[in-house]
Order: sequence, then C-alpha cells, then structure tokens
Amino acid sequence: MKKLYTLLFCLAIIAQVDAQREETVFNHQGEVRFTGIWFGNSNAVVDFDDGFSLNSGGFFAFELNNDFLIGWAGYKSDLTKTGQNIEIKGNDLLLGYTFRSDRVIHPMVYMQAGGGKLVVEDIGTDRVFVAQPTFGVEANIARFFRLGIDGGYRFVSGNDLPDFNNDDLTGPVLNLRLKFGWSWR
Repeated sequence: MKKLYTLLFCLAIIAQVDAQREETVFNHQGEVRFTGIWFGNSNAVVDFDDGFSLNSGGFFAFELNNDFLIGWAGYKSDLTKTGQNIEIKGNDLLLGYTFRSDRVIHPMVYMQAGGGKLVVEDIGTDRVFVAQPTFGVEANIARFFRLGIDGGYRFVSGNDLPDFNNDDLTGPVLNLRLKFGWSWR
C-alpha cells in the first residue's frame, strides 16, 4: 500500500511540474483574449508568365492574445498575356502571427487562402483556389500604424480554361502591407 501512495504522490508532483509549462496561443491559461482590431492595404508584386504584375487589396483582422490575427483579405490583379486582358480576384481567409509584436521591428507570418475568380478576355470565367503563405518583418511606426514587408509564394489551382494553366498564375510574391488599427495589452 505504501508503494501505491508513493506512486500517486510522484504522479501528483509530475502533473504539477507539467502544469507550469510556457504559455502559448493555445494553452494561455485556457483563455483566448480579444486584444485588437487591424485593417489595411496590401500591394504585392506577383510573378506572372515570365514577368510581374501588381496585386492590390485590403484586409480586416481581429487580434487574439496580442499576436494571432484572423480575418478577411480581398485582392485583385489585372494582367496581360499575349494581348489578352486577364483578371483574378478573390476573398480569402487571412491568418497571421506576429512574433513579439511589442518590439519595434518583429517577424510575422501570414497565410491567405480561399476561392477566387479568374476572367480571361475572349475565353471565359473560371473558379480557382488561391493559397499564399508569406513570411516577413513588420515595424511599429506608431501605436496605430504598422508597416510590413513580406515575401512568399502564391499557389493557384482549379483552372480549367483552355490555353491557360495554373502555372501561369503560380509563383513568387513580394508584398507591402500598411496596417492600421489598435492593439490593447
């Protein structure tokens, strides 16, 4: 019986030590706190058919636990390929994480993914899926304004239009973000 009590005592001590782990977004005292609201503009240079084009858009996000963002992002690209006007636009889920956002300059990671609409002049319209993971740095210019630059890769799939493939729209992306809002701690 003594061995059973000793074993239970040791398990209780191990459980107590285990409960004192570092805080993360998902185990932060069991609570998810709403800590801010951000919106802004993003302009990107995207690879397109052996050249580049401008992708412009905006976003709105809620900040949770001071570092995690969840929201919406919209974008539009006007492209030209062999004289044809091409447009791709979409509304995506936006997920982001800023590491140590209380520092003047800090790293950030974003993932933007969702359905889009591809319109090719004189050919037709098609629904596509777009995913765009990026990584970069952000600077706290003022309490309500952050400026970020991030780079990554845009993946496009689901295009069924003739004489046009997913690889024409898939490629590297470089993004400039103007982020306005407020974060309370």
